[in-house]
Amino acid sequence: MTASIEPLESPYAPAVEEELSRLMGRSDRPPLNLFRTLAKHLPLARAWGTLGAHNLGAGALPVRDRELIILRTCYLNGCEYEWGVHAKVYAKAAALTEDQWLATARPSFEAPSWSVHDRAVLAFADALHDRANAPASLIAALRERWGEAELLEACEVAGFYHGVGFIANVAGVELEEWGARFP
Repeated sequence: MTASIEPLESPYAPAVEEELSRLMGRSDRPPLNLFRTLAKHLPLARAWGTLGAHNLGAGALPVRDRELIILRTCYLNGCEYEWGVHAKVYAKAAALTEDQWLATARPSFEAPSWSVHDRAVLAFADALHDRANAPASLIAALRERWGEAELLEACEVAGFYHGVGFIANVAGVELEEWGARFP
């Protein structure tokens, strides 16, 4: 795939190097293609990185719920780039089996091993994508485990990764060599 917006290449200017380091956290990997693309607009990269870091580090949502929302949202938006990064980097921390994370990238997310809660989380991501809302019955089911903070954050995470899909897809961000691919 040819990128519509070419990512920055090393050597980076000091401000770009600092921002890429912040975005990558403690990773020993080279900067992600998405981050190198965002670095073309440093004020946006800084703001985006702050919210992204909250979602991935200090958020209220359980890791498994967060990753189910991210994986399903990325699939629904056709964002193979971000789906593949999250499948490879976060699936283990979210206790997702390979069959499960692969199932998030199918029109029907059915897999025999989903819990009732997992199915509700995935249905929530679908509802937000399809209608920008969720049925009261689905919200009630999620409220069995989620408080107000988790419900608000689940909406924000879905919206944030909807935006990530827009950026990665429009910019033509090249897939990471090590990232997963849609089944």
